[in-house]
Amino acid sequence: MMSTIRELLKDAMRDESKVLVYAIRHFLSAGKLKYDDPADKFDEVIANATDRDNQAIGELMEQNLLGIDEIHVYAMKIEKGRFAFVFARDEEEATYFFCRTFQRWPMNCHQYPMDSPMSLGYRFRSFRELKKEHDEFPALAGIYEKEVSA
Repeated sequence: MMSTIRELLKDAMRDESKVLVYAIRHFLSAGKLKYDDPADKFDEVIANATDRDNQAIGELMEQNLLGIDEIHVYAMKIEKGRFAFVFARDEEEATYFFCRTFQRWPMNCHQYPMDSPMSLGYRFRSFRELKKEHDEFPALAGIYEKEVSA
């Protein structure tokens, strides 16, 4: 079954893809897309976007009436076998937060998918679920320590 614009918008909202959400909303209100159109029609519509379309999408993003804040999760190595997971808007913000929190530079930094599971005791939760527990960003999602084998 082919995906629709409605499903594309739903996924964009879930993933907090600000540009995609506001572009779809603009083209829906301009009558260039319908909810039941196939999702790949978006590619055609965006390819033919006018300067006026681009300006309108930019204004929607600036107004951000939906309050979309694209937050990602970064794994940052503290020391061998120990990692901090940080919610932040970008790698620079995550690194700055890490340095303030741990008084050192991370040994490395990698962005993780928000749907990756994180072990919390005997259960797993996605970073997307864990993010809902925070009101302000950047924020510490958690610390992971690899078990040392004997």
